[in-house]
Amino acid sequence: MSEQGTQTMKQNPLKYVSDQLRELRAKGVAPKLRVLEGEQKPVCTFDGREVINLASNNYLGLTTHKALRKAAVEAAK
Repeated sequence: MSEQGTQTMKQNPLKYVSDQLRELRAKGVAPKLRVLEGEQKPVCTFDGREVINLASNNYLGLTTHKALRKAAVEAAK
């Protein structure tokens, strides 16, 4: 890598990612980031639509279970 390229990376280490995203957008193939509204549950709302969330490690609903949350808080204390 050239000295200038190294200097640029020191100033903005994510420049490569920004450049790649800009290139994908210019080609019209950039992925659309979806917005999760509320908690990550088995059924949740993305972009205003209620959907079954299959892209989560919370498919059993354990991270939002009231008893498990209380136990986690007690364990942390």
